Amino acid sequence: MFALILGVIFLIAGVYHAFRGTPRIWRDPEQARRITENLTDFPFGPEVRHGLVRGTVLMTTNMFLLGGGLICGALWQQQATAHDANLLWAFMASVGLTLTSVLLGLLITWFNVPKALIPPHMRDEVGLVTRKLRAARHRRSHRS
Repeated sequence: MFALILGVIFLIAGVYHAFRGTPRIWRDPEQARRITENLTDFPFGPEVRHGLVRGTVLMTTNMFLLGGGLICGALWQQQATAHDANLLWAFMASVGLTLTSVLLGLLITWFNVPKALIPPHMRDEVGLVTRKLRAARHRRSHRS
């Protein structure tokens, strides 16, 4: 029952984020900056917080996938029969797509790719790992 309630909460948060949060971040650089600054309780540095804001589309997608997956898993557990595997397959697909989305989120934070999933005003930015690699390369070239 808890998974079902949590799934509904994730779906509601996903709908809110899809129609309110993501469009604002997508269109308004100032809104993206404010949200990045407001994530102060997040345990990582400002570069990671900024990467999370760049990946807002995937955050919204994850809310829907987690909500749907939790609901399918809870319903499957309550109604499971030997011949009914549709809810199990839906749950497994949700888990697989969530993991893929998390991987894409890491790529956005670390390397700022794929560009199609990044708000237009943030596409020219450099990802966290790319920035560190460039800085290390720059230090090595000036050392010689």
